[in-house]
Amino acid sequence: MRFPAPTESLKDTIAMAAATRRAHLRDHLARLGLPGALVYSRRRSAVTWLTGYAPGFISNSAALWMPTAAEPVLGVEFPFEVERAHHSGLHTVPMSSPLDLIPADVERIGLLAGDLVIDERTPALLEGLRSRNIDPVDLVAWATETRELKTGPERELLTHAAHIGDLALRAAGDVAVPGISDYEIAARVEAAARAAGALRCLCLVGIGDGAVITEATGAVVAPGQSVGLEVSLYAAGAFMHVNTTLPPAPSRPADHRAIAACRAARTALIDALSPGNTVDAVVTAGDTILAEHGLLACKEYDFGHGLGCDTPEHPRLLYGTGRTVTAGAVVAVHVAVRRPGGETAMIGGPVFITEDGARELCPGAVWT
Repeated sequence: MRFPAPTESLKDTIAMAAATRRAHLRDHLARLGLPGALVYSRRRSAVTWLTGYAPGFISNSAALWMPTAAEPVLGVEFPFEVERAHHSGLHTVPMSSPLDLIPADVERIGLLAGDLVIDERTPALLEGLRSRNIDPVDLVAWATETRELKTGPERELLTHAAHIGDLALRAAGDVAVPGISDYEIAARVEAAARAAGALRCLCLVGIGDGAVITEATGAVVAPGQSVGLEVSLYAAGAFMHVNTTLPPAPSRPADHRAIAACRAARTALIDALSPGNTVDAVVTAGDTILAEHGLLACKEYDFGHGLGCDTPEHPRLLYGTGRTVTAGAVVAVHVAVRRPGGETAMIGGPVFITEDGARELCPGAVWT
């Protein structure tokens, strides 16, 4: 299966998703009585969420000045990126600092520079605001709550990214192939994702019983070894996170036990992801299945997290968050077990939470 270059329809969906979120931000600023907000992100996706523009190049960055009663201005650090950024449909200018975008007479603004896990309020940014006597109101808490509930266009973009994730995992084959290195496996997967339209893709690989899924190190698949894969990709303004396990051929009883336990636990998690249920109850449902399979002590990582323009977003499927399941979220639900010298597997992919419960975002994918 080959994906064409981004279609006008896909571009329209990206623009619609961003425009809808800008309207939500503008309404929030009006409620707070603020004249505008500065949105800044060097390595994460706060700007992308509101513009559809994802800065390329490691050292590039972007910022957005979002006034309450005027047109927004998108600033890009690399001047030669302005033309690409202008495809967002916004007035776009080169900037040496995000502070360049703030009008001279503004004294109080909203500031969105960070997300659920990363604080991007750099010392230079905060000092620059102080030097201009601008009082910033932090908008991160509002944004993280808002980002949990996906709009229709956002769900379309995440579904598109999920299909690319499925295509990428399938490029690795159905079974582990002896003699191939983790570099080669990652290259096949990442090439398939990029060919299908992913802006970025990182494939992590774990080879053999008890292996940690990590970046390639030069390990080579030996006969009788399974291969675990984790793919994180970014496509059309959406972040996707998917996982699968390639058993050896012929497979062994330990492989059957590990994969069956992961699939059963993931099914239990999806069944429990109904609006109103606590996240703690969802995690307990998965733990219960792993315990029944005798593999709870071998549980690896959490059970998943929200997906959107970045990861993690709410909800995070681990104990102690104090949150309940909410309709509208898209969640990567994954289960991994790892016993040194024994059962090792990881299975995972996205679900969409509706008022009636969770459903697979990409039915028929390798993780379903």
